[in-house]
Amino acid sequence: MEQLVTKSKSVGDLVKCKIVVLLDFFVRGGSARQAFLLARDMRHRHGLDVEVWALSCYRYDGDYAEVFAAAGIPTRTLNFRFPTSAPFRLLRGAQWANELRRVIATLRKARVDVLLPFTVWPNVVAGLCYRLGGVGICIWGERHAGGARVPAPERSAARQVSHFIANSTAGSNFLANEMGVARERISLVPGGVEPHTASGRNVWRARLRLGPSEPLVVMIANVNDFRDHPTLLRAWHIVQQNWHNGDRPSLALAGYRDYYNRSYQECREIVRCHDLDRYVRFVDTIPDVPELIEASDLAVFCSRIEGMPDGVLECMAAGKAVVATDVPGIRDALGSNAGEVLVPVGDAQRFAGVMLDPLNNRARRDHLGSANRARARSEFSVSAMVDRYLGIIRGLLAAGSSESGPVLSAVSELTDESVVS
Repeated sequence: MEQLVTKSKSVGDLVKCKIVVLLDFFVRGGSARQAFLLARDMRHRHGLDVEVWALSCYRYDGDYAEVFAAAGIPTRTLNFRFPTSAPFRLLRGAQWANELRRVIATLRKARVDVLLPFTVWPNVVAGLCYRLGGVGICIWGERHAGGARVPAPERSAARQVSHFIANSTAGSNFLANEMGVARERISLVPGGVEPHTASGRNVWRARLRLGPSEPLVVMIANVNDFRDHPTLLRAWHIVQQNWHNGDRPSLALAGYRDYYNRSYQECREIVRCHDLDRYVRFVDTIPDVPELIEASDLAVFCSRIEGMPDGVLECMAAGKAVVATDVPGIRDALGSNAGEVLVPVGDAQRFAGVMLDPLNNRARRDHLGSANRARARSEFSVSAMVDRYLGIIRGLLAAGSSESGPVLSAVSELTDESVVS
Protein backbone atom coordinates (compact mmCIF):
# COMPACT_ATOMS: atom_id res chain seq x y z
CA MET A 1 0.00 0.00 0.00
CA GLU A 2 1.30 3.40 -0.92
CA GLN A 3 2.40 5.43 2.08
CA LEU A 4 0.65 8.75 2.43
CA VAL A 5 2.24 12.01 3.49
CA THR A 6 -0.55 14.48 4.29
CA LYS A 7 -0.12 18.22 4.11
CA SER A 8 0.08 19.93 7.46
CA LYS A 9 -0.71 23.62 7.83
CA SER A 10 -0.70 25.70 10.95
CA VAL A 11 -3.71 27.50 12.35
CA GLY A 12 -2.32 30.77 11.02
CA ASP A 13 -2.34 29.39 7.48
CA LEU A 14 -6.11 28.92 7.20
CA VAL A 15 -6.31 31.63 4.58
CA LYS A 16 -3.85 29.60 2.49
CA CYS A 17 -5.88 26.39 2.78
CA LYS A 18 -8.02 25.04 -0.01
CA ILE A 19 -11.42 24.04 1.37
CA VAL A 20 -13.86 21.84 -0.54
CA VAL A 21 -17.49 21.27 0.45
CA LEU A 22 -18.65 17.95 -1.03
CA LEU A 23 -22.32 17.30 -1.95
CA ASP A 24 -23.94 14.29 -3.55
CA PHE A 25 -25.60 16.31 -6.35
CA PHE A 26 -26.13 19.93 -7.31
CA VAL A 27 -29.85 19.67 -6.64
CA ARG A 28 -31.98 22.13 -4.72
CA GLY A 29 -32.56 21.14 -1.13
CA GLY A 30 -31.61 21.94 2.43
CA SER A 31 -28.11 20.47 2.31
CA ALA A 32 -27.22 22.30 -0.89
CA ARG A 33 -28.59 25.54 0.54
CA GLN A 34 -26.51 25.18 3.71
CA ALA A 35 -23.43 24.36 1.63
CA PHE A 36 -24.05 27.50 -0.41
CA LEU A 37 -24.35 29.72 2.67
CA LEU A 38 -21.25 28.19 4.22
CA ALA A 39 -19.10 28.48 1.09
CA ARG A 40 -20.28 31.97 0.20
CA ASP A 41 -19.61 33.34 3.68
CA MET A 42 -16.21 31.66 3.94
CA ARG A 43 -15.23 32.98 0.54
CA HIS A 44 -16.60 36.53 0.66
CA ARG A 45 -16.55 37.45 4.34
CA HIS A 46 -13.37 35.58 5.30
CA GLY A 47 -11.49 35.60 1.98
CA LEU A 48 -10.91 31.83 1.98
CA ASP A 49 -10.28 29.56 -0.99
CA VAL A 50 -13.48 27.52 -1.05
CA GLU A 51 -14.98 25.33 -3.76
CA VAL A 52 -18.10 23.16 -3.81
CA TRP A 53 -17.97 19.77 -5.52
CA ALA A 54 -20.69 17.23 -6.24
CA LEU A 55 -20.11 13.51 -6.53
CA SER A 56 -22.35 13.03 -9.51
CA CYS A 57 -24.62 14.65 -12.05
CA TYR A 58 -28.33 14.48 -11.24
CA ARG A 59 -30.63 13.01 -13.81
CA TYR A 60 -33.45 15.49 -13.15
CA ASP A 61 -32.74 18.80 -11.46
CA GLY A 62 -29.04 19.62 -11.22
CA ASP A 63 -29.21 23.34 -11.94
CA TYR A 64 -28.18 24.45 -8.46
CA ALA A 65 -24.56 24.63 -9.61
CA GLU A 66 -25.59 27.82 -11.39
CA VAL A 67 -26.45 29.40 -8.03
CA PHE A 68 -22.93 28.74 -6.76
CA ALA A 69 -21.40 30.04 -9.98
CA ALA A 70 -23.45 33.24 -9.83
CA ALA A 71 -22.03 33.88 -6.35
CA GLY A 72 -18.47 33.38 -7.57
CA ILE A 73 -18.05 29.97 -5.91
CA PRO A 74 -16.09 27.50 -8.09
CA THR A 75 -17.79 24.14 -8.60
CA ARG A 76 -16.85 20.74 -9.94
CA THR A 77 -18.72 17.49 -10.65
CA LEU A 78 -16.77 14.26 -10.12
CA ASN A 79 -19.04 12.05 -12.28
CA PHE A 80 -18.96 9.42 -9.56
CA ARG A 81 -20.90 6.21 -10.22
CA PHE A 82 -22.91 4.78 -7.35
CA PRO A 83 -22.87 1.03 -6.52
CA THR A 84 -26.21 0.15 -8.07
CA SER A 85 -24.78 0.90 -11.52
CA ALA A 86 -23.02 -2.52 -11.57
CA PRO A 87 -25.18 -5.68 -11.34
CA PHE A 88 -22.88 -8.16 -9.60
CA ARG A 89 -20.79 -8.07 -6.45
CA LEU A 90 -17.42 -8.55 -8.14
CA LEU A 91 -18.23 -5.93 -10.74
CA ARG A 92 -19.34 -3.52 -8.02
CA GLY A 93 -16.09 -4.12 -6.17
CA ALA A 94 -14.01 -3.40 -9.25
CA GLN A 95 -16.12 -0.40 -10.15
CA TRP A 96 -15.86 1.09 -6.69
CA ALA A 97 -12.13 0.56 -6.44
CA ASN A 98 -11.79 2.44 -9.71
CA GLU A 99 -14.20 5.21 -8.66
CA LEU A 100 -12.41 5.77 -5.36
CA ARG A 101 -9.03 5.87 -7.12
CA ARG A 102 -10.40 8.59 -9.43
CA VAL A 103 -11.57 10.64 -6.45
CA ILE A 104 -8.19 10.21 -4.76
CA ALA A 105 -6.40 11.36 -7.91
CA THR A 106 -8.69 14.41 -8.19
CA LEU A 107 -8.09 15.38 -4.57
CA ARG A 108 -4.33 15.07 -5.02
CA LYS A 109 -4.32 17.12 -8.21
CA ALA A 110 -6.48 19.85 -6.67
CA ARG A 111 -4.30 19.96 -3.52
CA VAL A 112 -7.25 20.08 -1.16
CA ASP A 113 -6.44 20.82 2.50
CA VAL A 114 -9.86 20.61 4.16
CA LEU A 115 -12.77 18.44 2.99
CA LEU A 116 -16.28 19.08 4.31
CA PRO A 117 -18.69 16.39 3.06
CA PHE A 118 -22.44 16.86 3.52
CA THR A 119 -24.85 13.88 3.75
CA VAL A 120 -24.34 10.14 3.60
CA TRP A 121 -22.57 9.35 0.31
CA PRO A 122 -20.21 12.33 0.42
CA ASN A 123 -19.34 11.36 4.01
CA VAL A 124 -18.54 7.79 2.99
CA VAL A 125 -16.57 8.65 -0.14
CA ALA A 126 -14.64 11.46 1.56
CA GLY A 127 -13.84 9.32 4.58
CA LEU A 128 -12.46 6.51 2.44
CA CYS A 129 -10.48 8.74 0.09
CA TYR A 130 -9.22 11.85 1.81
CA ARG A 131 -6.02 10.53 3.36
CA LEU A 132 -4.79 8.90 0.18
CA GLY A 133 -5.84 12.08 -1.62
CA GLY A 134 -3.40 14.10 0.48
CA VAL A 135 -6.13 15.97 2.37
CA GLY A 136 -5.15 17.02 5.88
CA ILE A 137 -8.61 17.33 7.48
CA CYS A 138 -11.97 15.70 6.70
CA ILE A 139 -15.00 16.60 8.81
CA TRP A 140 -18.05 14.33 8.57
CA GLY A 141 -21.26 16.34 8.08
CA GLU A 142 -24.22 14.53 9.67
CA ARG A 143 -27.40 16.17 8.42
CA HIS A 144 -29.95 13.33 8.16
CA ALA A 145 -29.61 11.87 11.68
CA GLY A 146 -29.54 8.37 10.19
CA GLY A 147 -32.37 8.93 7.74
CA ALA A 148 -30.19 7.56 4.94
CA ARG A 149 -27.59 4.87 5.55
CA VAL A 150 -24.76 2.94 3.90
CA PRO A 151 -24.34 0.55 6.83
CA ALA A 152 -20.99 -1.23 6.36
CA PRO A 153 -18.86 1.31 4.48
CA GLU A 154 -20.08 4.25 6.58
CA ARG A 155 -18.45 2.68 9.66
CA SER A 156 -15.17 2.19 7.80
CA ALA A 157 -15.29 5.78 6.59
CA ALA A 158 -16.19 7.10 10.04
CA ARG A 159 -13.10 5.48 11.52
CA GLN A 160 -10.94 7.58 9.21
CA VAL A 161 -12.31 11.11 9.50
CA SER A 162 -10.82 13.89 11.60
CA HIS A 163 -13.99 15.12 13.30
CA PHE A 164 -17.78 15.09 13.09
CA ILE A 165 -20.26 17.96 12.81
CA ALA A 166 -23.97 17.36 13.34
CA ASN A 167 -26.56 20.05 12.70
CA SER A 168 -28.94 18.73 15.38
CA THR A 169 -29.02 16.85 18.66
CA ALA A 170 -30.62 13.99 16.72
CA GLY A 171 -27.54 13.84 14.50
CA SER A 172 -25.19 13.95 17.48
CA ASN A 173 -27.10 11.13 19.18
CA PHE A 174 -27.13 9.06 15.99
CA LEU A 175 -23.36 9.36 15.64
CA ALA A 176 -22.75 8.51 19.29
CA ASN A 177 -25.37 5.81 19.82
CA GLU A 178 -25.61 4.15 16.41
CA MET A 179 -22.17 4.78 14.95
CA GLY A 180 -20.19 4.51 18.17
CA VAL A 181 -18.43 7.86 17.74
CA ALA A 182 -16.95 9.33 20.91
CA ARG A 183 -18.89 12.40 22.05
CA GLU A 184 -15.74 14.50 22.26
CA ARG A 185 -15.26 14.03 18.51
CA ILE A 186 -18.71 15.44 17.70
CA SER A 187 -19.54 19.14 17.44
CA LEU A 188 -23.08 20.49 17.21
CA VAL A 189 -23.38 23.29 14.64
CA PRO A 190 -26.99 24.28 13.89
CA GLY A 191 -27.85 25.45 10.40
CA GLY A 192 -27.94 29.07 9.36
CA VAL A 193 -30.67 31.07 7.67
CA GLU A 194 -30.69 34.53 6.14
CA PRO A 195 -33.25 37.20 7.04
CA HIS A 196 -36.32 36.88 4.88
CA THR A 197 -36.45 39.51 2.14
CA ALA A 198 -39.06 38.14 -0.28
CA SER A 199 -41.96 40.33 -1.36
CA GLY A 200 -44.84 39.97 -3.74
CA ARG A 201 -47.24 37.64 -1.93
CA ASN A 202 -49.62 37.63 -4.86
CA VAL A 203 -47.17 36.21 -7.43
CA TRP A 204 -47.30 32.62 -6.21
CA ARG A 205 -50.93 32.85 -5.26
CA ALA A 206 -51.68 33.76 -8.87
CA ARG A 207 -49.58 30.83 -10.11
CA LEU A 208 -51.52 28.49 -7.84
CA ARG A 209 -54.82 30.08 -8.91
CA LEU A 210 -55.79 31.00 -5.37
CA GLY A 211 -58.29 33.65 -4.49
CA PRO A 212 -57.34 36.45 -2.07
CA SER A 213 -59.07 34.78 0.89
CA GLU A 214 -58.05 31.15 0.24
CA PRO A 215 -55.56 30.02 2.91
CA LEU A 216 -52.31 28.46 1.68
CA VAL A 217 -50.24 25.95 3.65
CA VAL A 218 -46.73 24.97 2.46
CA MET A 219 -44.22 22.22 3.16
CA ILE A 220 -40.71 22.85 1.82
CA ALA A 221 -39.00 19.46 1.56
CA ASN A 222 -37.94 16.93 -1.04
CA VAL A 223 -40.15 13.84 -1.09
CA ASN A 224 -38.21 10.82 0.16
CA ASP A 225 -38.72 7.77 2.35
CA PHE A 226 -37.69 9.27 5.69
CA ARG A 227 -39.93 12.30 5.28
CA ASP A 228 -43.61 11.65 5.90
CA HIS A 229 -45.66 13.39 3.23
CA PRO A 230 -48.27 10.56 3.31
CA THR A 231 -49.19 11.31 6.95
CA LEU A 232 -49.44 15.00 6.10
CA LEU A 233 -51.81 14.24 3.22
CA ARG A 234 -53.98 12.04 5.44
CA ALA A 235 -54.09 14.91 7.90
CA TRP A 236 -54.98 17.27 5.06
CA HIS A 237 -57.96 15.10 4.17
CA ILE A 238 -59.14 15.44 7.79
CA VAL A 239 -58.64 19.23 7.61
CA GLN A 240 -60.83 19.37 4.51
CA GLN A 241 -63.52 17.30 6.20
CA ASN A 242 -63.56 19.63 9.21
CA TRP A 243 -63.24 22.96 7.44
CA HIS A 244 -66.16 25.33 8.14
CA ASN A 245 -64.56 28.75 7.79
CA GLY A 246 -65.14 30.06 4.27
CA ASP A 247 -62.84 29.31 1.33
CA ARG A 248 -61.08 25.97 1.70
CA PRO A 249 -57.29 25.97 2.26
CA SER A 250 -54.82 24.58 -0.25
CA LEU A 251 -51.57 22.71 0.41
CA ALA A 252 -48.44 23.28 -1.68
CA LEU A 253 -45.68 20.65 -1.49
CA ALA A 254 -42.45 22.15 -2.80
CA GLY A 255 -39.49 19.86 -3.33
CA TYR A 256 -37.98 17.28 -5.61
CA ARG A 257 -40.10 14.18 -6.20
CA ASP A 258 -38.92 11.00 -7.88
CA TYR A 259 -41.97 9.69 -9.70
CA TYR A 260 -40.87 6.11 -8.97
CA ASN A 261 -40.29 6.71 -5.26
CA ARG A 262 -42.62 4.65 -3.07
CA SER A 263 -43.44 7.60 -0.82
CA TYR A 264 -44.43 9.77 -3.76
CA GLN A 265 -46.52 6.96 -5.21
CA GLU A 266 -48.30 6.65 -1.88
CA CYS A 267 -48.90 10.40 -1.88
CA ARG A 268 -50.49 10.29 -5.31
CA GLU A 269 -52.74 7.42 -4.22
CA ILE A 270 -53.90 9.32 -1.12
CA VAL A 271 -54.69 12.39 -3.22
CA ARG A 272 -56.62 10.26 -5.70
CA CYS A 273 -58.55 8.24 -3.12
CA HIS A 274 -59.64 11.29 -1.12
CA ASP A 275 -60.29 13.50 -4.14
CA LEU A 276 -57.76 16.11 -2.98
CA ASP A 277 -56.49 17.26 -6.38
CA ARG A 278 -58.24 20.62 -6.04
CA TYR A 279 -56.56 21.33 -2.70
CA VAL A 280 -53.07 19.83 -3.11
CA ARG A 281 -50.36 21.22 -5.42
CA PHE A 282 -47.10 19.35 -6.06
CA VAL A 283 -44.81 22.27 -6.90
CA ASP A 284 -41.51 20.35 -7.37
CA THR A 285 -38.18 22.15 -6.92
CA ILE A 286 -38.29 25.89 -7.51
CA PRO A 287 -35.70 28.68 -7.46
CA ASP A 288 -37.92 31.16 -5.61
CA VAL A 289 -38.73 29.31 -2.39
CA PRO A 290 -38.85 32.53 -0.30
CA GLU A 291 -41.57 33.91 -2.57
CA LEU A 292 -43.69 30.77 -2.12
CA ILE A 293 -43.22 30.96 1.66
CA GLU A 294 -44.20 34.64 1.57
CA ALA A 295 -47.44 33.68 -0.22
CA SER A 296 -48.37 31.16 2.48
CA ASP A 297 -50.42 31.51 5.64
CA LEU A 298 -49.00 28.51 7.52
CA ALA A 299 -45.96 26.23 7.18
CA VAL A 300 -45.88 22.53 8.01
CA PHE A 301 -43.16 19.88 8.15
CA CYS A 302 -43.97 16.20 8.50
CA SER A 303 -41.11 13.72 8.85
CA ARG A 304 -40.03 10.51 10.57
CA ILE A 305 -36.33 11.34 10.96
CA GLU A 306 -34.65 14.73 10.62
CA GLY A 307 -31.53 16.67 11.29
CA MET A 308 -32.33 20.37 11.37
CA PRO A 309 -34.45 20.92 8.25
CA ASP A 310 -33.78 24.00 6.17
CA GLY A 311 -37.46 23.96 5.21
CA VAL A 312 -38.33 24.80 8.82
CA LEU A 313 -35.60 27.44 9.28
CA GLU A 314 -36.61 29.27 6.09
CA CYS A 315 -40.24 29.45 7.19
CA MET A 316 -39.23 30.65 10.65
CA ALA A 317 -37.09 33.40 9.12
CA ALA A 318 -40.14 34.48 7.09
CA GLY A 319 -42.18 34.87 10.25
CA LYS A 320 -44.49 31.95 9.55
CA ALA A 321 -46.15 29.75 12.14
CA VAL A 322 -44.93 26.16 11.75
CA VAL A 323 -46.74 22.94 12.64
CA ALA A 324 -44.44 19.92 12.53
CA THR A 325 -43.63 16.40 13.64
CA ASP A 326 -42.08 16.15 17.08
CA VAL A 327 -38.62 14.82 16.24
CA PRO A 328 -35.45 16.15 17.93
CA GLY A 329 -34.05 18.05 14.94
CA ILE A 330 -37.28 19.98 14.42
CA ARG A 331 -37.60 20.68 18.15
CA ASP A 332 -34.03 22.04 18.01
CA ALA A 333 -35.19 24.50 15.37
CA LEU A 334 -38.49 25.58 16.93
CA GLY A 335 -37.25 25.56 20.53
CA SER A 336 -37.84 23.52 23.65
CA ASN A 337 -41.18 25.24 24.37
CA ALA A 338 -42.72 24.46 20.99
CA GLY A 339 -44.68 21.41 22.12
CA GLU A 340 -48.05 22.98 21.29
CA VAL A 341 -47.24 22.94 17.55
CA LEU A 342 -45.43 19.57 17.52
CA VAL A 343 -47.19 16.30 16.72
CA PRO A 344 -46.21 12.65 17.36
CA VAL A 345 -44.76 10.85 14.35
CA GLY A 346 -47.40 9.29 12.12
CA ASP A 347 -50.42 10.80 13.92
CA ALA A 348 -52.53 12.23 11.10
CA GLN A 349 -55.53 12.97 13.32
CA ARG A 350 -53.45 15.01 15.75
CA PHE A 351 -51.59 16.78 12.93
CA ALA A 352 -54.89 17.87 11.44
CA GLY A 353 -56.13 19.20 14.76
CA VAL A 354 -52.98 21.20 15.42
CA MET A 355 -53.10 22.67 11.89
CA LEU A 356 -56.71 23.73 12.23
CA ASP A 357 -56.04 25.92 15.26
CA PRO A 358 -53.73 28.51 13.60
CA LEU A 359 -55.53 28.18 10.26
CA ASN A 360 -58.70 29.36 11.95
CA ASN A 361 -57.02 32.01 14.08
CA ARG A 362 -55.07 34.80 12.35
CA ALA A 363 -53.87 36.32 15.64
CA ARG A 364 -52.52 32.94 16.73
CA ARG A 365 -50.64 32.51 13.45
CA ASP A 366 -49.13 35.97 13.73
CA HIS A 367 -47.99 35.39 17.32
CA LEU A 368 -46.31 32.08 16.47
CA GLY A 369 -44.76 33.57 13.35
CA SER A 370 -43.28 36.54 15.17
CA ALA A 371 -41.73 34.25 17.78
CA ASN A 372 -40.25 32.08 15.03
CA ARG A 373 -38.74 35.07 13.24
CA ALA A 374 -37.14 36.32 16.43
CA ARG A 375 -35.69 32.87 17.17
CA ALA A 376 -34.31 32.50 13.64
CA ARG A 377 -32.53 35.84 13.95
CA SER A 378 -31.08 35.18 17.39
CA GLU A 379 -30.16 31.50 17.14
CA PHE A 380 -29.52 30.63 13.49
CA SER A 381 -27.50 33.35 11.81
CA VAL A 382 -25.28 32.35 8.91
CA SER A 383 -22.30 34.16 10.39
CA ALA A 384 -22.58 32.22 13.66
CA MET A 385 -22.75 28.91 11.77
CA VAL A 386 -19.69 29.75 9.67
CA ASP A 387 -17.71 31.02 12.64
CA ARG A 388 -18.29 27.74 14.43
CA TYR A 389 -17.11 25.77 11.40
CA LEU A 390 -13.97 27.89 11.17
CA GLY A 391 -13.31 27.52 14.88
CA ILE A 392 -13.44 23.74 14.56
CA ILE A 393 -11.17 23.75 11.50
CA ARG A 394 -8.66 26.02 13.25
CA GLY A 395 -8.67 23.72 16.26
CA LEU A 396 -7.94 20.69 14.09
CA LEU A 397 -5.18 22.56 12.25
CA ALA A 398 -3.64 23.54 15.56
CA ALA A 399 -3.79 19.94 16.81
CA GLY A 400 -2.36 18.55 13.55
CA SER A 401 -3.95 16.00 11.25
CA SER A 402 -4.70 12.52 12.54
CA GLU A 403 -2.33 9.67 11.82
CA SER A 404 -2.56 8.15 8.35
CA GLY A 405 -3.18 4.53 7.49
CA PRO A 406 -4.40 2.17 4.76
CA VAL A 407 -7.83 3.01 3.43
CA LEU A 408 -8.48 1.15 0.18
CA SER A 409 -8.93 -2.16 2.02
CA ALA A 410 -12.32 -0.78 3.08
CA VAL A 411 -13.49 -0.83 -0.54
CA SER A 412 -14.52 -4.47 -0.24
CA GLU A 413 -17.20 -3.44 2.24
CA LEU A 414 -18.89 -1.36 -0.46
CA THR A 415 -19.50 -4.21 -2.84
CA ASP A 416 -22.75 -5.60 -1.51
CA GLU A 417 -24.30 -2.65 0.30
CA SER A 418 -26.69 -0.01 -0.94
CA VAL A 419 -28.33 2.99 0.67
CA VAL A 420 -30.92 2.08 3.25
CA SER A 421 -33.47 4.87 3.59
